Amino acid sequence: MIIKSRNIDNRLAFTLIELIVSITIFIIILISVTSIFISSNDIAMKTDINRAMQENIKNIVETISEDIRKYGIKGVSKSKPDVDCNSSGYSVGKYQIGNKFCTGNSEFYIAKKDLLGNFVRVDNLSDCQSLNDVCTLLKDGEPLSNSFVTFKEISFKISDESIKKLTINFVMQPSTKKGIKTKLIEENKIIFQTTISEKLIKTN
Repeated sequence: MIIKSRNIDNRLAFTLIELIVSITIFIIILISVTSIFISSNDIAMKTDINRAMQENIKNIVETISEDIRKYGIKGVSKSKPDVDCNSSGYSVGKYQIGNKFCTGNSEFYIAKKDLLGNFVRVDNLSDCQSLNDVCTLLKDGEPLSNSFVTFKEISFKISDESIKKLTINFVMQPSTKKGIKTKLIEENKIIFQTTISEKLIKTN
């Protein structure tokens, strides 16, 4: 009887060890699968973010270029109020710099929504620096950029030499409103610059 009892104890011991090993293997596999899933999800999200950012940039550049082609470069403004968006008083050397740009027909500027959901022009870009701030580029009061992105900085610089040129500089990143992880937001910040010549566009 003693021998049988030892055999039973040994079998129970082996069963317990096998159970522990099985659980350990299952946990390892689960962690591996979860890691692969998270990594794949991040890669897919990065692809979507990159596409959305590029689409916004393309739309912004094409819209402003088309407006300049049709109506020409008028001026910039630094602060409110700025009914005419005139450049006088904002010259720096041979350049005119502001955070609002006007063609002969349209106005482009950054705005945030107020408590009633109405867009209000951002006078101080420090209001766009918080991670949760959503600052949108508007054309004549209507969104030119979509809700997928937010602007951190923007400047319009006009050189008024023999040929008027507009240089646009901005910092744009994904918006937290779309549920994007903070890490992915920081990794996908874009610093963008382009120059549009009034004369070259008009001759195309």
